[in-house]
Formats: sequence, C-alpha cells, structure tokens
Amino acid sequence: MSPLNASSGQPRDFSGRVVLITGAGSGVGLECARVFAAHGAKLLLVGRSAEKLETAVATLADETKAQAAICAGDVTDPAFATGAMAAAQEAFAAPAEVLINNAGMIVRRDAVDTSDDEWRAVMQTNVDGVFYLSRAFAQQLVYDGAIVNVSSTCGVVGAAGLAAYCTSKGALNQLTRAMALELADKQISVNAVAPGAINSPMLFSEHATQAAADSVVERNQSSIPIGDVAQPEEVARAVLFLATERHITGTILSVDGGYTAT
Repeated sequence: MSPLNASSGQPRDFSGRVVLITGAGSGVGLECARVFAAHGAKLLLVGRSAEKLETAVATLADETKAQAAICAGDVTDPAFATGAMAAAQEAFAAPAEVLINNAGMIVRRDAVDTSDDEWRAVMQTNVDGVFYLSRAFAQQLVYDGAIVNVSSTCGVVGAAGLAAYCTSKGALNQLTRAMALELADKQISVNAVAPGAINSPMLFSEHATQAAADSVVERNQSSIPIGDVAQPEEVARAVLFLATERHITGTILSVDGGYTAT
C-alpha cells in the first residue's frame, strides 16, 4: 500500500489556481465562473463569441475581484484545445488546474430526421470538443487537478426527439469514466454533472415552434418530482463540489430533481 500523500482527505483550495471554463459566456458556464471566483480562482473563459466573453468578464469584474481572461475559438478544433491551455499559461503564468467542459449544443430531431451535418455537429461539440480539451489539459498538468464535464440526464435515459444529443451525452459519460481511471495516478479527478432541464438558453433553443419554446418550462416541470427545473447556479455548485473533493472520481452526479429516480 502506498503512503498517503500530503493532501489526503483535504478539499482542493482554488485560491490563486487557474480554472478554464468552456461555454462561459452565459448560463451554467457563467455561473461556474461566479462560484469559482468566489473561491479565489483565476478564470480563463472560453467560448465562440469574444463579445459575449468580454461581457462576462465585465460582469464578473462588477461582482468580484477575480482575475479573468478570455480565449475565443472553436472547441471542435483540436488545435484550439492546445491553444487554450497555452492562453491560460500566458495569462496567469500558471497552468490550468481545473477544466470545466460546459460547451454543448442540441438538435431537437428524431433519428430518422437528423441530417448528417446535424449529427456531426452535435458529436463534434459534445464529444470531440470535450475529448480534445481534456486531452490537452491532462498533457500539460503534472499532478492534482480536476475535470468536470457537463453531461445530461439524456446520457442515462432516452428521450424521443433528441437522438443525437442522447448519444453524445452517453459517450461523454463513458469518456468521463475512462479518463478517471487513466488519470487517477496523477490525482486528477474526472467527473460529470448530469442535469435535467435547466433554466438556461439551451432549454429554449431549437424548438419547432415558438409555442413549444414558450411551454418548455411547464412541460418539464410536470415530469420532475420536485416540480421545478434547475437554475444554472444549482448546477454550478454541483460542479464546484466535484472539483473540490479529491476522493470522488469517475462519478456521474445527477442534478435533476429526482427525474432519473422515477
């Protein structure tokens, strides 16, 4: 049996540590930035839109004293993943020690109606992008860190009309488990949160009609045992918890109001 390391049993302290968050311009990503900022982290906010990221940095500056920088680009490009890690090092003179893979997309379509381009776009964003960033993160971090992936209840149970999305989140859960085992000897924990419906922009996007978008909260509330959708800050607190605890790895944590318990 190997001797206990000095950090055994202790929560991670994020003060002064670099946290890289994808999809950070709004919703869960921005809430993750808020909760890690409250714990003293330095933040690299990643997303497609530099304008949205700059707005997020300004918002955080008004609310906290956290240091924050941005890195705009496409997570589906493997070269961007390497560049994002380099951007963190350049901005803070330190490597990213926590990676929050939050960027994602959804296509609301039955399998028979999903086009090749739609299928590829979902897989590239929800699976390939997470893989590229997680690989680059693990390659540059020597010891002790955390990866937290934002999955979905759709990775555990099926949902009609979300064939590509369900498939991508199931793959993400398996990537989470595999990398948890591969990185355990480096004390890098790898976990995922699996929210159900969240009151965030994705919930209201890609509906066939405006009426469907307008009724989406009510329709989801009826299927959630506690009777309400999650707020982004609830998911962000779950992300913080998984990043904090060293002895939790390879876990898919449901944040779904009891949806998958039924």
